[in-house]
Amino acid sequence: MTNSKIKFFFLLTISIATNSCGQKLTHPNHKLEGKWTVELTNNDIGAVRTIMEFKTDSNTYIAYTRKNADRGILGWWTSTLGRVFTNDFKEGRLLHIVNGRIREANKDSILLSGIFSSSLGNYYFNGTMKGNILDAVLTKKNKEVYGHIHAIKGDVPTPLENYSLIFEKADSITRQNIYNAALIKTDDWKKFEEKMRIVSDKSQDDLEMVFAFFYYSQKLPFTHFAFMKMPPEDSSNNQNETNHFVSLQEKTAQTAYIKIASFSGSANEMDSIFEIVNRKGYQNLIVDLRDNPGGTVEAGMAFAKNIADKEFYGGIFLTQKWFNTHSNPPALNEFTKFQNFTAANFDLIISGIHNQEALCLKVIPNEKIYHGKVFILTNNNTASTCEPIVYGLKQNKLATIVGETTAGVMLNGEFFDVTKGFKVIVPTADYYTSDGYRIDKKGVTPNVQTKQETALDYVLTNLIVK
Repeated sequence: MTNSKIKFFFLLTISIATNSCGQKLTHPNHKLEGKWTVELTNNDIGAVRTIMEFKTDSNTYIAYTRKNADRGILGWWTSTLGRVFTNDFKEGRLLHIVNGRIREANKDSILLSGIFSSSLGNYYFNGTMKGNILDAVLTKKNKEVYGHIHAIKGDVPTPLENYSLIFEKADSITRQNIYNAALIKTDDWKKFEEKMRIVSDKSQDDLEMVFAFFYYSQKLPFTHFAFMKMPPEDSSNNQNETNHFVSLQEKTAQTAYIKIASFSGSANEMDSIFEIVNRKGYQNLIVDLRDNPGGTVEAGMAFAKNIADKEFYGGIFLTQKWFNTHSNPPALNEFTKFQNFTAANFDLIISGIHNQEALCLKVIPNEKIYHGKVFILTNNNTASTCEPIVYGLKQNKLATIVGETTAGVMLNGEFFDVTKGFKVIVPTADYYTSDGYRIDKKGVTPNVQTKQETALDYVLTNLIVK
């Protein structure tokens, strides 16, 4: 999970508008009217509860969360600027449903459909209300499911939880596990704690608490720090051998295009794609990492090992044990004294981070590698696992990077249980490249800077010899 996707959720404004022409309701004050306890669930943003009030008029409705919630989170001045210069906080409410339309499926259920929209994108909304239960699915244009909404009719007491107590537990866990204890002595950290103690005391629901944590944590000098409730795991999404994250397309007889949507797949999937590339003898390989949020180091290492023509250090994870006695990263000639991982897996990395001062990422080429020219496409959503790979291939002149600077989201983050289903993600290891560059909060600059939407055409037109 990445911060960019977490950011999408917290900036959202919802509107629902439908083109359906279903049967008009015969009564204006139908069962949708009133307050609902709403839970929005997504694998990237977690499960967030809030209270929404629905107002109806015949077959239309509007809905919204608590008025002036932004004042308690952002303060008067910042919230006023937010209302003036964005459309995200109408009347200070964090969520809205406007221009809503409904139709009766039968006497027992009501259908809702429309557009779920925010400042960063639009999603299709399709839902059904039966009795006091409302369920909806949010989908993208390509029919991919973005998230779910589950709501129960009825008002409940607020605040929904003791958020002050929950924050103090999350704060204590962070202090114990963060990769560098010096960070919690800085003015930035003290301001974060001060703001969150004020806001957590005022928060009325999960949405307000999570929004505030996200907003103020962005001001800290590190990423992979978040607070959320995790949605129930879907076992169908955990079978990386059956899910496909890599696709291959032939542009010309000499040029192949690989889209890697995520490094959440297996090393086997990556190796099988390169078997095809090598068998067909393509002279040029375009690898699209735009909007790739990262994933497992296993799949990322498998990709690098199919391209590298020599051994090289990708970088080094530095743990709390290192920063307890050092303030700067080690030089490259010191890497040999640390544990290396070459065929990474989650258990190996976590064990090293918990027990070692440092853990080196070392790329050792496969026996059979790709020998043609490599071009990698990036944008500001190319994140996490992607970034040390992009940097290492650029540094060793194994690929030409084209597009935009990457996201700058490269640490090791771990989930820790807080209470009542809440978890805090804490960065437990910092990451530096072999030449001492800290990717987090900076990103990796491309060899050729161009707008992300034109990066592919730029490679095909300007960099590949016809």
